[in-house]
Amino acid sequence: MKQFKTLLTLLAFCFSWAAALAQFQVKGVVTESTYNEPVIGASIREQGTTNGTITNVDGIFTLQVASADAVLEISYIGYVSKTLPVAANMNVVLDEDQKALEEVVVTGYMAEKKADLTGSVSVVKVKEVADIATGNVMTSLQGRVPGMNITTDGTPGGTSAATTVRGISSFRSDANGPLYVIDGVMTRENMSSIISANDIESIQVLKDAASAAIYGAQAANGVIIITTKRAREGETKLDFDMSWTWQTYNKGFTLLDADQWGEVYWAAYKYANNGATPSSAVYGNGATPKLQDYQNINGNNVHAQSTDWEDAIYKTALLQNYNINLSRGGKNGSTSLTLNFMDHKGLIMETEFKRFNSRLASDFRMLDNKLRVGENVAVNYWTERQAPGGIEEGVIKQHPAKTVYDEAGEYNDAISDVLGDAPNYVRLAKNAGRDKHEFWRIFGNAYLEIEPIRNLILRTSFGINYLSGQHKTFEPVWARDATNKLRQTDDSQQDYVWTNTINYSLNIDKHNLSAVIGHEAKKNVYKLVGGYGTNLAVENEDYLWLDATTAGQIVSGNANRYSMISYFGKVNYDYASRYLASFTIRRDASSRLSTDDNAQVFPSFSLGWRISQEKFMEWSKGWLDDMKIRYSWGKNGNDIIPNDAFYNKYLVSLKDASYNMTGDNSTLAPGAFRSRTNNPELTWETTTQNNIGIDLLMLGQRLNVTVDYFDKVTEDMLVEKPYIGVIGEGGYAWYNGGKMRNRGVEASFSWRDQVKDFNYEATFNLAWYKNKVESIEPDIRYTYGGAYGDKTLEGQPFGSWMGFKTDGLFRTQEEVDEYLRKYPEHFGAPGIGRIRYVDANGDGKINTSDRTWLGSDQPKLIGGLTLNGSWKGFDLSMFFNFMVRDAFNNSKYYTDLFQCWTGNHSDRLLEAKQAYEEFQQTGYYGAGVPALTTLNSNNEHEVSEFYIENGSFIKFKTLTLGYTFPKKWIEKAMMSKARVYVQAQNLFTITNYGGADPETLGYAYPMPRTFSLGLSFGF
Repeated sequence: MKQFKTLLTLLAFCFSWAAALAQFQVKGVVTESTYNEPVIGASIREQGTTNGTITNVDGIFTLQVASADAVLEISYIGYVSKTLPVAANMNVVLDEDQKALEEVVVTGYMAEKKADLTGSVSVVKVKEVADIATGNVMTSLQGRVPGMNITTDGTPGGTSAATTVRGISSFRSDANGPLYVIDGVMTRENMSSIISANDIESIQVLKDAASAAIYGAQAANGVIIITTKRAREGETKLDFDMSWTWQTYNKGFTLLDADQWGEVYWAAYKYANNGATPSSAVYGNGATPKLQDYQNINGNNVHAQSTDWEDAIYKTALLQNYNINLSRGGKNGSTSLTLNFMDHKGLIMETEFKRFNSRLASDFRMLDNKLRVGENVAVNYWTERQAPGGIEEGVIKQHPAKTVYDEAGEYNDAISDVLGDAPNYVRLAKNAGRDKHEFWRIFGNAYLEIEPIRNLILRTSFGINYLSGQHKTFEPVWARDATNKLRQTDDSQQDYVWTNTINYSLNIDKHNLSAVIGHEAKKNVYKLVGGYGTNLAVENEDYLWLDATTAGQIVSGNANRYSMISYFGKVNYDYASRYLASFTIRRDASSRLSTDDNAQVFPSFSLGWRISQEKFMEWSKGWLDDMKIRYSWGKNGNDIIPNDAFYNKYLVSLKDASYNMTGDNSTLAPGAFRSRTNNPELTWETTTQNNIGIDLLMLGQRLNVTVDYFDKVTEDMLVEKPYIGVIGEGGYAWYNGGKMRNRGVEASFSWRDQVKDFNYEATFNLAWYKNKVESIEPDIRYTYGGAYGDKTLEGQPFGSWMGFKTDGLFRTQEEVDEYLRKYPEHFGAPGIGRIRYVDANGDGKINTSDRTWLGSDQPKLIGGLTLNGSWKGFDLSMFFNFMVRDAFNNSKYYTDLFQCWTGNHSDRLLEAKQAYEEFQQTGYYGAGVPALTTLNSNNEHEVSEFYIENGSFIKFKTLTLGYTFPKKWIEKAMMSKARVYVQAQNLFTITNYGGADPETLGYAYPMPRTFSLGLSFGF
């Protein structure tokens, strides 16, 4: 036994000695190639294992590897990674990674290296937003691009999203959006119906005039260029992505229940009627309110009870998204096919957006790549079930003692006593859910390129955007209307664009030149035909057609068209990638403007200096990788007005222009009247912009900084001004008049680094704005934009509020008495708990002359913070966005002022009730809400500072946690990738705003809180 133990000991020693011999110790040093400096913190890893280390302050490392045949992976942020076989002593030299500088950016009819850009261009990292569950990719970019503001809400499909770049620059809301260019096809339409996020390869935002000037008259509000995915040479792939998202309703404030409403009503009535109590068919007439059963307009009994109308209208919603992409790239061409299906049920009952997208992209190369042809065409079909207009506000209006159904099971649309006459929005939502809205869209282009000699490319491209919509709305018979109604419309829109360009590039020694000249023709045709009728005998869905109507038949139809023809050119020049210059010119002619003045030339130029390339900057090479100073100037145009704005417009009408042609004094014939007069001097609205910027890349490309200052002035603004009645027929006309300025600073800071197996990146961006209307045409100066009396919008931000300044509430009777002595002439009826108006003009009177400008809800500062990290297969992403602005909280009209509405209110009125009871005991009113009353004697419905709040907020917008399966696992499954992730959106908001949501002011479709599960894999 003793000998056996001795033998085991010897064997164990031999095995351990053999294992020690099998291991191999590596020593080495890592330096960078430019200055031979040591690389501190470089990652050294044994390939195929988790065994690794990092270099010390001298760039030195030591590592034990499994054997002398092992392979090391050496990597560091900002440098090209290397894979090398081990050796006892290793000298590793890492080359600087030039990707950040060599990245190619599409800037309109040509592509440029990011390092050589002289304009203000932001590049969106699509991978950061690709997983975000939304029907509109633009909604996921809010707060991620400095200078771009996106307003959105929870409407299914994201169809309500609106985008502005560098603020509002036009009096017309529909003329403030950017131009979208998708694979060369231009549009201003909502992205939800055109493209899915899974289709997008890259997004570039051209913000300054010089960058966007190549698009001339279409680019006054910036250009967003979207490039779709295409197959790469040598790749054959099948990728599948799917996600399921649950959306929940997030209440902004709590409404009163039926019993609380009665208590508030009793207190308000007593305040207004010297302590008397009301008499109500719903609450009785006792000393305290008590719910009573009542009859509605149907004559049916209603059992009075408390109804949560938010719970009745809003439901948990499901968004499903499925995407499949097949692609194959070869030496002589590539083809990719994408199919996407999305079904987005809305928070509001019966609402839905269902979309099917398909896209086919092909490229073919012939004659040794001298001839290239291709196409990119999307065919999309979608349907919508829309919410009835005003339902978001209507939910607040609904009285809590009003039930959804009466005791007979019919919709309760009572007009009784305190219940008000707001329609039953469950009924309206059910009706709207039966309406049909169907759409088809064909969007894409085909191109031909010829390269007859090296670097000379002739290209022709034809794009189309065809949209067809069919709409059917039906209102069935109900208790208050015994006539059913049917309306049907079919409309179509065709946009065509034909573009021809010649590109040439030349490189001689250190001189680099690229140029493009081109011609472009656009045409838009819109057509509509509709019909209306009543009294359908059968209300079954299968019989809801116009030929089934028996009365009130009306037909309608119209059409219009628009065209533009353009010529443009651009030249980029750089010397040794150090001194940079770009010159652009474009001439546009539009059919919307005067035939004598419809053409305009839009020039621009930009200059850049990569100062880091100068010899006198060599001292900074240890920490400064690249530094560029930029300046640009340019002019863009805007002609977004009705297609027929220039023309005299006549309408045929029986109601407004009838004639008794027979002379019998009874028979009328329809006649024509002029509704608009042409303006022979109508010309372009123009925007001139200056931009100064600096780009910094530092600390081994870890830190990336971009800062821009811009000054943007819009002149000859297009406006259809109001007119006085004495002008008579044809008083409406379009004019050029007004000047608006936007100034601001945009900045972006990005830091990325690696600590052993942990990679992380943080990006912070912000934008500061200031908007001012500098002039308005004299004859509308004191009427346009909400001006009053001798007040004018000039000098104010566009969209400013005019109203009364206030100084809180009256807290004591002494304050009321002193106010009445000081202001014998006063606006309203001062009293305990009432709003106190301020003598703004100092004339010793409180009257309508004290109305003044109170500010606007335009953002003063917007931005976002993105935090990304990955460790082995795990990845984590967090995104916060913020905004600094004032907000007009118009929900106070319903929620905080009992006298202004008989529907529901917020539970803040319970605070007012309690405060007045305490006032009766102490003589002091301490609530922040006006005292309860049923009489609006103090005119508290008027616009005043009472409604203006701090609308600033910080939102935890998105949190994503994902896991990518190890390569060795997915290879066994014959897959190329596999990833699963979970995500949450709108987790919380930090704000002092008292309305529903500071991001979506007013009565917008509620922004949901969402939770998603996603899966992505490929072969």
